[in-house]
Amino acid sequence: MNKSTIKTLISEKEGENGCSRQYVKLANENGVVCIDSNTSSSNTRFRGIKHLFSSVFLPQGYPSSVSDDYLEYQIWDTIQAFASSLSGSLSTRAVLEGVGVGSSTSTPLAATLMWLIKDGTGMVGRILFAWCNGTKLDADSKKWRFFADLLNDCALSLELCAPYAVAAVGGSNGAMTGILCVSGVAKSIVGVAGGATRAALTQHQARQGNLADVSAKDGSQETLVNLAALITSLWLLPFLDGSTKMTWFSFFLFTLLHVFANLKAVKAVSMETLNRTRYMLILKQFATSKDVPSVKVINRLEPVVIGLIPTEKDVCGYRIELGSSIKAIASNKNLENQLAIYSDRNFALIPDSVTKTIYIIYRQECTSEEMLESYSHAVLAAMLASGYAVSGMKPVAEGDISGALLRMVKDSCWKELQNGLVNQGWILNHSLLGPGEWRVSWSKDI
Repeated sequence: MNKSTIKTLISEKEGENGCSRQYVKLANENGVVCIDSNTSSSNTRFRGIKHLFSSVFLPQGYPSSVSDDYLEYQIWDTIQAFASSLSGSLSTRAVLEGVGVGSSTSTPLAATLMWLIKDGTGMVGRILFAWCNGTKLDADSKKWRFFADLLNDCALSLELCAPYAVAAVGGSNGAMTGILCVSGVAKSIVGVAGGATRAALTQHQARQGNLADVSAKDGSQETLVNLAALITSLWLLPFLDGSTKMTWFSFFLFTLLHVFANLKAVKAVSMETLNRTRYMLILKQFATSKDVPSVKVINRLEPVVIGLIPTEKDVCGYRIELGSSIKAIASNKNLENQLAIYSDRNFALIPDSVTKTIYIIYRQECTSEEMLESYSHAVLAAMLASGYAVSGMKPVAEGDISGALLRMVKDSCWKELQNGLVNQGWILNHSLLGPGEWRVSWSKDI
């Protein structure tokens, strides 16, 4: 057919990877003809299966509707969920054996009471953990996600030991109740930390206001994985029945895979928001070379194991308190002079040389970007006062943080740092520094 006799009226495409069609009008004919981009039966069948899988398990508009790290994270998350489900099957069998299933000496009432006590202690643990750490889960979601999965493995290990502990004390219900209570508290903490951090990660992944869709599809993926693990367990448990060594060997392998996959999953996440750990890594590099590392580089360097995460004191020699009360330093004789330095800002730095702490106070109207600026001032000033060299700034004698040092830091490098952060894709209008709720008013004419 001569192309000159065809006039394309409309072209359409379903998403990024869906089928495409052209609606054309033929010369000297009435009506419009639809032409599919690929009409072979094999390709149509393949595309149909692929489209069905995508619509069931992936967010609408994938991959443009989610973050770039979505696929890598979900792959490792699927592996860890599968391994955890298999470990859970082994521990469940051990718990049922520990409470007396199959034993003529056990009563339904005793088992029910143990279960109720376990659930009750777990509820208390859930409330206490959320009270103590709820505000920290957003700022360090990767750390707490990894912590939750490690704690879950510890709880499963404890449950797997239940039959041996009960046998060691002559079948006492007290031992089993204690084990169930401890594991119940641990699993409740896992539920809080895991659920809250999953919400934070889902918010990061959703890029088109599709938070609910991303969360729902993540649930579908997890359900499919758990179903696969359940089918595997139906074969595995009879195979391992009666073999203690093989049971522990299998549990060890599943746990090892679970920890490894979890570590790879959280390391795959590249969050563009700045928490204290990521920001400190950036400021260390900036202080050395005036360069701002990329989002991917910093996220790969960010430690996720509790105990290995550096504090401000490790990096710059001072603790930094954000948005806290200045009651502890209200008698500072230099307080008025330090407030005067920042009379034109919505924040002020109040160093305390006795406790090696920098208090950052905020006005009510202080923005997230200004909080990031104040934190950079505090870290760089503390580094200079602690004897570290900072590129582009005049070295100072090691000692207390003076007013002159604060003025030098305040007037020197924020614009350059700000431009570098924006150019590397960091988000400045929202931060995860975790400031306190105290806000201060002071005269701008002080």
